[in-house]
Amino acid sequence: MSFKFIQVLFIVLLLQSKLALGAAWIGTQDKQLHYDVQTLVEWGYLDSAATTYPIPWKGIASQLSRLDPTGMQKMPAQAYARLLYYFNIKRTEQTRYFMTLQGASDDIRFRSLDDGVEETGEITLASEFIEGNWSGQLSVNHASGGRTNLDNSFFAYQFGDWNLRLGSLDQFWGPAQSSSLILSNNTRPLKAVALSRSVTTQSEHRLLSWMGPWYFTTQFGQMDSDRVIPDTKLLLSRFTARPFKGFEFGASWAAMWGGEGQDEGLGTFWDVITFQNVCLDRPVCTGEQLTTLGNHLAGFDLSYTFNALSRPMTLYVQRIGEDAVDGYRITDNANLFGFSTYIYQAKVFIETSDTNIACQGDGSTVTNCYYENGLYETGYRMYGRSLGSTFDSDAKQITLGANIRFDDGAVAELYLRSAELNADGQLPSPVLTGDVSEDVIELSGFYQKPYRNWLLRAGASIASRDFQNREDETDALLYLKAQYAF
Repeated sequence: MSFKFIQVLFIVLLLQSKLALGAAWIGTQDKQLHYDVQTLVEWGYLDSAATTYPIPWKGIASQLSRLDPTGMQKMPAQAYARLLYYFNIKRTEQTRYFMTLQGASDDIRFRSLDDGVEETGEITLASEFIEGNWSGQLSVNHASGGRTNLDNSFFAYQFGDWNLRLGSLDQFWGPAQSSSLILSNNTRPLKAVALSRSVTTQSEHRLLSWMGPWYFTTQFGQMDSDRVIPDTKLLLSRFTARPFKGFEFGASWAAMWGGEGQDEGLGTFWDVITFQNVCLDRPVCTGEQLTTLGNHLAGFDLSYTFNALSRPMTLYVQRIGEDAVDGYRITDNANLFGFSTYIYQAKVFIETSDTNIACQGDGSTVTNCYYENGLYETGYRMYGRSLGSTFDSDAKQITLGANIRFDDGAVAELYLRSAELNADGQLPSPVLTGDVSEDVIELSGFYQKPYRNWLLRAGASIASRDFQNREDETDALLYLKAQYAF
């Protein structure tokens, strides 16, 4: 798959097509719209699966058009107004072009879904379109140091309730607010071919309607070349459903295989997706020495929303395992737990996760295995950052956060994080920058405000860092981001 070919294809389409309205997914230019969808779902105004980012407009748009905001509480009313405003723009404007400028005093260390900037300096020119069953987004990003990429560009074709997509998009799988154990936008997006359902609402087919609102995506991509085994292939799949009110279930799976010097034939691919055991690094293996072909991560997440004190409250959990014994007993399980609710004009949450887990099961105390693999020594990472948790492996963390909405469309987010990173001081994860282990407390946040055709954001963080083998220090960071919609 040549990404240069995709770039040429996008440019030709944008120059020659009679372009219609905007992007097929909600929030590809402003991730805060995803929180608006979650708000309306949790308050009971939308009936949609909502724990996978990005969510397609189809289905959501038709429900929005039927909503009556009369009597809504303030936060869902704000979410409804913002989503309806952007949807109406997409219906009336023939083309949408964007320019984004961003700069930061240092690299962002801990990234949430919509927290921070991707580079210390970057300019992005983007255009999005839909014409008939075709949709796409071209995003040309030029970063400090002369690096240019097409991250968050895609080209998609919709047929019925499904679409086929080629390109790359930021993604976030799971109900958590600050991170995901299996797929987040902690690193740059994966270049992939994806087959996905183009709606997240209930199917009209009588054999499928019992699941309630549901969503499915499966993706085949290629990882970066700057790794021990360059161009490793990655297969990703996720299914979510809301079979009854307030409850959403999600199942996710990721499998690394192939790459430079590895067999990438159809037979090997079949062995990967059927979890075949193979003998590696020795001529003959006993039953205990056999290993499943490829590097697999899989698990589930649950969220349940109930009403108390005249507001929705949500409990959620995510459990993702890596490696197994006997071919089926997953041993290396990491967990994330959280709770969220609404207070005045804010959605507040608290969540904790732990990737400092014992490996191999059966009472083992060995750690340093999560996101790691004996063959794929770079691990479950791209461009030096985990595809999953923003805190990477061997980390315990707790985060308290708030997403605050204002009447003029402005948004503020605040995060207070406490993390214990690589406590045993062995095999340091890439998230460490100054020592083999670290305790960190970080306060971060931003304020975002629309002004005419601009979307302006200013953010900052301050972190107290307690090291094992060097003097402690305090770090501070400032960043600015401005997006202009033509």
